[in-house]
Amino acid sequence: MLNRPTSIPAGVTLPELLITLTILGTLAAMGAGGLRSLREATSMRAATWAVRNHLALARSLAIARREKIRVRRGPGGDLVILTATGERVMNIGVGPASEVPVDSLRIRPATLRFNARGYAAPGSVYLYRGDRVVRIVSNFLGRLRVERHRVP
Repeated sequence: MLNRPTSIPAGVTLPELLITLTILGTLAAMGAGGLRSLREATSMRAATWAVRNHLALARSLAIARREKIRVRRGPGGDLVILTATGERVMNIGVGPASEVPVDSLRIRPATLRFNARGYAAPGSVYLYRGDRVVRIVSNFLGRLRVERHRVP
């Protein structure tokens, strides 16, 4: 009689390990693009929410204080809420590592205004991050709407 081993040896060989790691690395690389896109979309939603709420706050302040309130870019690029006399009410950080995490922000016209009744001079705030663009539009009544676009 021959003495044959009755069990299969435990462990994996080096080629099996290399093939497994190559397949896992390829799958991880394919999924990384989707995660980056998800992170950009989430940060744009957060930025849109922050700017929209600050514009709504500016309108509410105009009504509560019964005076004109302006929203414009400050000297450092931040979004600033000002009273008619120029008193700074609030400063909103703009930039990749701030309250509004975007690459750039633009206001058209350069200053958004809300009067004591909450009516507004129409304008838009544009948020840019990667290939995504969000436009927050203020109409005559001071109501805000959000439009989302992608840069081709």
